[in-house]
Amino acid sequence: MSKTIVTHLNPDFDGISAIWLLTRFHPDFKNSKFKFVPAGSSLNGKGYDSDPDIVHVDTGGGPFDHHDSNRYTCAAKLVWEHIKKTQNIKDAAVERMIDLSVAYDHAKDLEWNDADHDKYDLTFPAILTGWKMTNPGQHEKYVLDSLPILDGLLNLFKAKVDAEKVIKNGKNFKTKWGKGLACLTKNEMIMHLAEKKGFVVVVRKDPLKGNVRIYSRGDKGVDLTEMYKLVQKKDPESDWFLHASNCLLLNGSSKNPGMRPTKLSLEKIVDILKKQ
Repeated sequence: MSKTIVTHLNPDFDGISAIWLLTRFHPDFKNSKFKFVPAGSSLNGKGYDSDPDIVHVDTGGGPFDHHDSNRYTCAAKLVWEHIKKTQNIKDAAVERMIDLSVAYDHAKDLEWNDADHDKYDLTFPAILTGWKMTNPGQHEKYVLDSLPILDGLLNLFKAKVDAEKVIKNGKNFKTKWGKGLACLTKNEMIMHLAEKKGFVVVVRKDPLKGNVRIYSRGDKGVDLTEMYKLVQKKDPESDWFLHASNCLLLNGSSKNPGMRPTKLSLEKIVDILKKQ
């Protein structure tokens, strides 16, 4: 028999995240049905524990409803703590997503730098608000449309967690523009993440395909034009593309998979960059 997950009408990011966790990480809830009730109430008014096949999240006063106190938690966090304990699961990426769910549920985004900036209006909780304007009253649609988005965000967070480890173990080097980083990895997220962490030039070589991508900070005065000329001269049988900004030097792209990978080693490319 399939389970039923109950949350409040017009479900918010917290309630939807709690549903996502149950359906994705607890085998009993994989094919659950969804029901919606006025906030604070339970399905049919029978209480959160009236039926073992019915679970309430973010409403009903049960173990996955935090509205009975001022605890710094949320429904998603309560569900995740339950899943970790009963399913013996550990996932650093999910933990970080849950931390954000708690922060949003307690309006901590109001305390962020430039809290009114447009950049925050492209976050998923903001997008959810926009969906509700477009599709008023379609409570189940909010849930169903959100689940694959949260799946994608989990992949993003997993890649970020891995990228942080790769960056920590990468090769640091100096350039005339500032500090550089070189990594042998498939993880593409290291590029922008390393730039955000202060690296001015970032080199990534794919250990399987051999392609190389070089990202750099144009706002720091980096110009890879001479580097482009040198790699073409030293490795004429490979394909390189210099972006019009002169900050991106690419030897492979998902947008152009036919580019021939360089025969130059990561160490050789770093050596050329250091001599620029």
